[in-house]
Amino acid sequence: MIAEPLRPEHILTVELQPAQARTAGVLTREYAEHLCSISSVGWAIVENGVTLGCGGIVEIWENRAQAWTLISSPLLRRFRPAHRMVRAVLDDAPWRRIEMDVDASHEAGIAWAEHLGFVNEGVRRKFTVDGRDVILYARVK
Repeated sequence: MIAEPLRPEHILTVELQPAQARTAGVLTREYAEHLCSISSVGWAIVENGVTLGCGGIVEIWENRAQAWTLISSPLLRRFRPAHRMVRAVLDDAPWRRIEMDVDASHEAGIAWAEHLGFVNEGVRRKFTVDGRDVILYARVK
């Protein structure tokens, strides 16, 4: 596994884990290009040319940013190196506040957010395109 700078192709080719599969409908080429252009930090985890996961941090304004990740099932089976890399990126990030939304039904995503040092700040009801709730997490320095 290697980490590469984020490109739209990474976003479009990651085979999403079941808990994130409903997100696939909004991941158009236009959206992937936009996300890459606004991400202050962006990475992909690749093995043998296959994107196993990707993520980034988008600055909202000075000292506030939004983190996001897309993860495949194969990456989940070897998650420790990815977890360490993401934690290091978060630790080195210049923003005082980094937020992350996690689907309220995604138990593993909730546990991971908390392992990364994010704190639950509340539920955003009917937040997704298809009306699912998400939990707003924040990591504050």
